[in-house]
Amino acid sequence: MAFVQSILATPFGAFAGLLATMVIGELVSKLTKGIVPQALATTFLLMGGFWSGLFPTNIVETAGISANLFSIVAGILVVNLGTLISAKQMAAQWRTVVIALSGIVAIIVVCMTIGTALFGLSNAAAAAPPLTGAAMATAMVRQAAEAAGNIEALTVAIVCMSLQSIVGYPLVSLCLKKEARRLVKEYRAGNFTAAAAAEAKAYKADGKRESTNMTLLKLTLLTIVAMFIQTLTETLGFSISMYVWALILGFIGHEIGFLQTDCLTKANTYGMCITVLMLYLFGGLSSSTPEQLFSAFGVGITLIALCTLGMAGLGFLVGKALKRSFWLSFAITLNAYLGFPINVILTNEALDLNTEEGEERAIISGELMPPMLVGSFVCVTIVSVIVAGVLIKYI
Repeated sequence: MAFVQSILATPFGAFAGLLATMVIGELVSKLTKGIVPQALATTFLLMGGFWSGLFPTNIVETAGISANLFSIVAGILVVNLGTLISAKQMAAQWRTVVIALSGIVAIIVVCMTIGTALFGLSNAAAAAPPLTGAAMATAMVRQAAEAAGNIEALTVAIVCMSLQSIVGYPLVSLCLKKEARRLVKEYRAGNFTAAAAAEAKAYKADGKRESTNMTLLKLTLLTIVAMFIQTLTETLGFSISMYVWALILGFIGHEIGFLQTDCLTKANTYGMCITVLMLYLFGGLSSSTPEQLFSAFGVGITLIALCTLGMAGLGFLVGKALKRSFWLSFAITLNAYLGFPINVILTNEALDLNTEEGEERAIISGELMPPMLVGSFVCVTIVSVIVAGVLIKYI
């Protein structure tokens, strides 16, 4: 053990150790077919390493994942998120946007009312952003919780992020399969007469690919502008997080052609940025005690159960008003728990199991894929960052 600890005390060893826990988490998720999500498995592995003394508490810093690096990566990731969907796509799926927003409203209302009454305001405010959007929102909560010295709230946020997919995976899969069967029945009864719609794409090639350096420069410049806007709002007597402005600037930059769609992926740097983000996020567990973690699991499980019921109820009412089926409406709201690309994988799985190749699959895909993509971008990409930007003030 002493030899392993000596290796982990070096930058390369620390980085390798952290990556190893994430790889093992991936394997556990694959072996259990998503029943145990990667984030949850990685959380347990890291906590075991910290509590046993195998992992030094400063392993993330030793690996070179500093708070400054996190700030840079988080900023450019949020700007990039703003490029993932166009105004035209939003307009065409306005019903989906309304249904997705109803799910977010349910989460916020449940957390800030029942959650506050049961677990306190800071824990409720820390839980809501991860439940609306996972990693990016959780990273914002971690930053705020550390600044406030609130380790309990930090742990609650990470646990909620880790647990939400346990509920999201099976429920979204069930909803999409039910909806696919319903649509296939409609199609075979002759109720679909339009030509097959092309399957929606989350990633499109637009324009000439820019160099990695140019892409990163553009993203960083917009992040700087977002930072200055936040400072300006503070001088005016109110404060809106720079991440909210970064998201808006990314959306505007994409609409005017300054940024390409998903430019960070095209620059071959998205994966590394996400890895840095996740490693920094999990590093916050080094200060957690076993008592805090188990307490946070109780908070997380309770709030996820209550929020899911709230999302089902409000999604049903709004979906009914907008003439959307319950199964599709519930699946759209549940995008908050998993998002892209898992939602696409589950949609394709439902299509594989229930449709025949050709026009039938194309038409059913055209009914399922666009709402799931837009629902994901609304919840995870746009609203979760705004929710986090507002609620972190209460941590």
